[in-house]
Amino acid sequence: MASPIDSRPTAAAALFLGLTVVATYPIALAPGSYAFFSHADAQLNMWIMAWGAHALAHQPFHLLDANIFAPEPRTLLYSETLIGYAPIFAPILWLGGSPALANNAVLFFSFTASGTAMYLLARHLTGRHWPAIAAGIAYAFVPYRFVHIPQIQLTAFEWMPLAFLCLHLFVERGDVKYAIGLGAAAAMEAFCCVYYSVFLAIALAAGGVVLFITDARMRARRALTTLAIVGCGTLLIVSPLVAAYVRVHRVRGLTRTIEEIAERSASAGTYFSSSARAHQWLWGQLLLSPRDYLFPGILALSLAAVALAAVVARRRGSSLFPGDPRVVLIYVTVGIVGLVASFGPHGIGGVSLYQPLSASLPILHGLRQTTRFGVLVIFSVSVLAAFGAAVVEPSLRRASRYAPALLATAMFLEVLVAPVRTDRPKGDALVRIPDVPPVYRWLADQPGTFAIVELPYAPEHQLWQNASYVYWSTVHWHGVVDAYSGFASPDYRSLTRILDQFPDELSRQALLQRHVLYVVVHHGRYQAWNRPLNYARIERTPWLTRVAQFPDVEVLRVDPDARLLTDAR
Repeated sequence: MASPIDSRPTAAAALFLGLTVVATYPIALAPGSYAFFSHADAQLNMWIMAWGAHALAHQPFHLLDANIFAPEPRTLLYSETLIGYAPIFAPILWLGGSPALANNAVLFFSFTASGTAMYLLARHLTGRHWPAIAAGIAYAFVPYRFVHIPQIQLTAFEWMPLAFLCLHLFVERGDVKYAIGLGAAAAMEAFCCVYYSVFLAIALAAGGVVLFITDARMRARRALTTLAIVGCGTLLIVSPLVAAYVRVHRVRGLTRTIEEIAERSASAGTYFSSSARAHQWLWGQLLLSPRDYLFPGILALSLAAVALAAVVARRRGSSLFPGDPRVVLIYVTVGIVGLVASFGPHGIGGVSLYQPLSASLPILHGLRQTTRFGVLVIFSVSVLAAFGAAVVEPSLRRASRYAPALLATAMFLEVLVAPVRTDRPKGDALVRIPDVPPVYRWLADQPGTFAIVELPYAPEHQLWQNASYVYWSTVHWHGVVDAYSGFASPDYRSLTRILDQFPDELSRQALLQRHVLYVVVHHGRYQAWNRPLNYARIERTPWLTRVAQFPDVEVLRVDPDARLLTDAR
């Protein structure tokens, strides 16, 4: 007789999907239009998905040569490519769905998959259903993820538990398919978030060392050989992307200074900061302008502490701890590595793990927010919470058969952010994306291949002001000279100085070199830091022609053949 199919993982996935809808409310009410639209990174990431779908359909071999910072090549690499999520967002966009719908589909998938993946790992390690549910909740709905919804790549948590699950299964069973699964999970993380893939590699290295020391099966020649071969295969798969990042960042000088990295490293307050409503009510108002929100939750930390206490008690003869206590050491190690690295170049007490890591991994030179190493702490605490929940589950069941489910419910309610109104306390609001401004529909109707400059042209330290130019280019797909991304193009600062004198002969030559045909002037977008336009000079410039006018916006055509009217004396 065939063994019955275990339906609990499917039920767990359905549960996490339902919890995702609740936790992200009200996004599910209008997934095709809700977004943190005033957040520059939200606009950037919706554009990245739209560009990916557009390029895959029309020019797949030029996927990296995006239309921003025209005519610079490979500008998609100035931020994450999100290409790992293409199976989700590309069909939606090809079928006419909005960038917001594509973004929210990825969001729902990532939250649901993260909870399910942690459930699978925790259930394998503890052998318990409800403790695994509790771990999935702690991992999937940690407040850090809600703060970074506008930066959709930073919600890509789902591959880390799967990678560790496959590692455990391979060591325990010796089946090559699990080693391949490990490589696939690591590769998918790279295609969803390059920096998280580096964190995952560091976590696997740290955990692998512990596993090598504590488990003889890991030291077997066959196991090491198989992992080495799969590791090389994984590197071959992701190396074109990683190498492209490293090459572009090195050639274009796209790196962060040590001072900039240190300013955005974790502090003690970072690990107490949370956007959850319960935490905000309890102590959130006491923490001003935190660098990030990495608090894992009171119950998650308490359960992790129970797990550690049970391991110590087992060494003294107690039998409360379920499973192999040596496994706990793996996740404690991963958590410590993430914690110390998140404090950046200066480290903790002068001990820096970031310094040697960045020296050996050049791609980290482009990472500004070293606080993000804290995702390894969240991962570690979630796994340890599963062990802690398994320790207390027998006692809970003696009190009530529903007590384990109530514990999981309490963990969810503790970290609940919904209704999601802003990305963080007093942050950018969740809104419906406005209708397409008519100027972009007009640009979409213009024939030929050309680039545009949109004014005001933001100074480099206010680059976020250009984010809407990037997002609305999804309507017309012409080249955009003044754009927004994780970095600016190398000549952005010099071009800013040139366009400060617009319209003169030097600015004309700069525009022609970049194949600019239209200058779009947004009169209502000028701020104190923008250089005001010389309207009188524009009126008497023969190579500029007003060709379209909309409310608060006008379009000037750059004539490459007109002679410059010399401003006499």
